[in-house]
Amino acid sequence: MDDHTTHDVRTTDHDYAAAHDHAADHDYLAGRHAPEGSPAHRLHLWIARLHDVMTLFYEQFMHEGWEHEYTAGSLPELEEALLDFCSHDDGKDDGNALYVEAVAAYLGETLLEEAGGRWDWDATAGTDGLPVVRPDPALALPPVVPLLVVGQALREKSGQVLATAVRLLRAAVRDRQREHPEWWPRRVRTPWVHTGAIISSCRAAERWRNRRMVDYLHWWAEEAGGREHWLFAPASLDALQALLRKHFRTVEDYDRVADERFWIMAAWYVGHYVVEKKDALWQYREVDPDAPPGTPHAADGHWTGSAFVSQRLRHDGHAAHPWAMLREAVAGKDLHEIVDRFPDPRPHGEYAEAPPWPEALWPQARPEHLATPALPPLTEAELAALTAADDLAGPDWCDNHRLHTWLAERRAAFPAWADAAGGGIATWDFSPASLDRLEDLVRGRFATYEEIAAARNDPFLVGAAWYFGEVQVRECGALWRCRPQPPEDPDDLHDVPMVQAPEPAPDEDQDEDEDEDWEDDEGDEDEDYVHICDPTGELRALLLRGPENHLRAALEHYN
Repeated sequence: MDDHTTHDVRTTDHDYAAAHDHAADHDYLAGRHAPEGSPAHRLHLWIARLHDVMTLFYEQFMHEGWEHEYTAGSLPELEEALLDFCSHDDGKDDGNALYVEAVAAYLGETLLEEAGGRWDWDATAGTDGLPVVRPDPALALPPVVPLLVVGQALREKSGQVLATAVRLLRAAVRDRQREHPEWWPRRVRTPWVHTGAIISSCRAAERWRNRRMVDYLHWWAEEAGGREHWLFAPASLDALQALLRKHFRTVEDYDRVADERFWIMAAWYVGHYVVEKKDALWQYREVDPDAPPGTPHAADGHWTGSAFVSQRLRHDGHAAHPWAMLREAVAGKDLHEIVDRFPDPRPHGEYAEAPPWPEALWPQARPEHLATPALPPLTEAELAALTAADDLAGPDWCDNHRLHTWLAERRAAFPAWADAAGGGIATWDFSPASLDRLEDLVRGRFATYEEIAAARNDPFLVGAAWYFGEVQVRECGALWRCRPQPPEDPDDLHDVPMVQAPEPAPDEDQDEDEDEDWEDDEGDEDEDYVHICDPTGELRALLLRGPENHLRAALEHYN
């Protein structure tokens, strides 16, 4: 790495790590070496920036408590926030442009969650090409251009545009699932933008701006000549530069001690000076050991594994590692000049000279994009019918297509299963006593736990698990439940239908004030606990338990 390496946020591929789906990862990475300006290369640049766009959205643009989960139900709230945020847009503020870009990215990820598919680049979209979402090919739908949908939302100001976009895709998914009950849309995973990655990345930088670092500052400042010299005034840069040159003749001398606590705090000071004086933000990118070399989350990435400061809310902003800033000062560069690479904050009510959005933010975009139709035209009656058919709620674990399909298959297969088990449906009457017969069958059919675990998809065992759960449903009022979407790992042993106890009805006689003042005493049982039984797992456990343990004991948990 060059000793004098600096960074302009306009030209760096931010936060691109290995995808969970390795085939998808290589697919998105392919554009890294494509000719500059080609659709493949422009798609790569878009994918490479998405993590940074989403962390910016979560951390700087949305209110505390925002549910960043890429769910259809979050879109009406998002559109309301979009209209409010952009209501003061005068065409000059970078913040509005960045916000619109982030909303488009969030919408695109939400559409992918609902209808599968992948990001792509459409050279015919807009005036010079735009990123698009291509739904699962089985749906045979045209691509959706999230930026144009957001533009339509800003134009119409109805508060319904984003929800309509996702409802149209959900309707297509429902239509296909009616014809192909076993089908579920599959998507190409976008690296480093899932909810967990975004939240953890936003919190990772907290340690560089929290109170503990300020406490360390008091210790460091006293060691470095007294707290009065280190109040983030311009003169303190001269003092820091003198301190560096007093202790180090070469950058190699500095490198040998840069990770010692005193010099870590010296780097923190210059970084926080930029935060205080230049409206920068602390950032941190974790190393992903599975990321291919040369990608931003790989161990060889310039911005990976070390805290840095970035003016990420400005298109013309700058970013730098504080340790690298000190290193340059040791090498002879004036520390004031190093700091001044970060543009000064814009005075309140004034804006730096810059072309209006979207040219400044998206070189490939033009203002006329906002006038381009994004969704198919719908009559008021069609829109009302679409809205009435879909409340945007996510698929419930106790009420979803995947569960209903499995239950229908099990009911249809029950007569044949009962005959094969002996006695037919007259014998298998879903009574508690019938669980003893079921237990005897299982113990007689399988000799070891390993044997029954290997037979998890055996028709007899699948039918036995359904029967065991169905007894709990009919005798105890239990509810069937399962994960609404298939897991990424088809061999996931926990991805099986289960039964849960009915949730207790709220106590209408309980005083509302009691709810607000109630505190859980240590040792008290959690009153929110809901019993869940894994019928398949319980059948396997018979081969681990002694003969004194019985299936019918499961019914006692509902008392």
